[in-house]
Amino acid sequence: MTSKNLGRVLTGAVCVCVSVGLVCWLLSRMDMERARLVLSHARWPWLLAALVITCLIPPCSTLRWMGVLRAQENLNFGFASALRAVLMANVLNTFLPSKAGDGVKAFYLRKHGGLSRGLGTVIVERAVDLAVLGVLAVTGYFISGAVWGLIGGSLLLAGVTVIFAGALLLPVDRLPLPAKHLEKLRAMTNAFARWVRDPRAIIQTILGAALTWVFAGLTVCFLASALDTGLAWGYAYGVFPLAILAGLIPVAMSGVGTRDSAFVLLLSTKIPVEEATLIGLGYTVFGYWLLSLISLPAVAWEIRIFFRERRAERDAAQATKGTEAKGAAKGTGA
Repeated sequence: MTSKNLGRVLTGAVCVCVSVGLVCWLLSRMDMERARLVLSHARWPWLLAALVITCLIPPCSTLRWMGVLRAQENLNFGFASALRAVLMANVLNTFLPSKAGDGVKAFYLRKHGGLSRGLGTVIVERAVDLAVLGVLAVTGYFISGAVWGLIGGSLLLAGVTVIFAGALLLPVDRLPLPAKHLEKLRAMTNAFARWVRDPRAIIQTILGAALTWVFAGLTVCFLASALDTGLAWGYAYGVFPLAILAGLIPVAMSGVGTRDSAFVLLLSTKIPVEEATLIGLGYTVFGYWLLSLISLPAVAWEIRIFFRERRAERDAAQATKGTEAKGAAKGTGA
């Protein structure tokens, strides 16, 4: 095993340990008997509503990415294909830190303009997504009073501004880089330039990002209602982006533990710690694990296509070899 691979394994192991440790700590603070009683009286219509709203998140995320794709030139990529890529990313995001699974969407586009171009569209999408989250976090500060929401949201907005400014103003052709690297960097920055010049693409991307976060936030509200906490939806939605910010810190597996701890910290000022913990863990179950389960058929579909293409390539290679062998035999006979 190379040092690079060893580093990745160790990083993954640390993230898993952090997640497991934080979840165990949260569970140890709960009165398990009371938590069991709360769950036994959960209102199932609200849980069903949370499941339905979770199913709406992938199409909204696809709408967001398609907004970026529609601004690119000569890119024939349909909604169904984009949805499959998003579903595959959902599965990987369950196990990787800070939405790293979104990189699979760039790989998915490699046949439609190159990997660098695809990576550029993903970076634009993620930047817009984080900008919307930053606005929600700042808004959450005024609702919950959590200062780190204001700080985190402001830093996100500043970071997104730097990314866009760098991509749009960077003199790529003047950089002292090899031609191969310049071509890749130019393909990535062109994704930004084309997007900012297309008003319809901008509106669609922002709309998709807003809907995605609205539905994710409503999941928290529905869980609070399912557990009959009496928690105001305004407050529940206000603290939601603050907890998501904590989950973006790349020290845990897919934010598990860090995000849940933030939920408990913010919600336990209004409701008992058992309900707060159940809501935090419940969001992980609905927003990540159930979402991954919903996305698994897309992964199975792509695996099936991959092996079918490999088989077709192998059969074509064998047929070519057979034709060449027959031609050689005829030449020898002549």
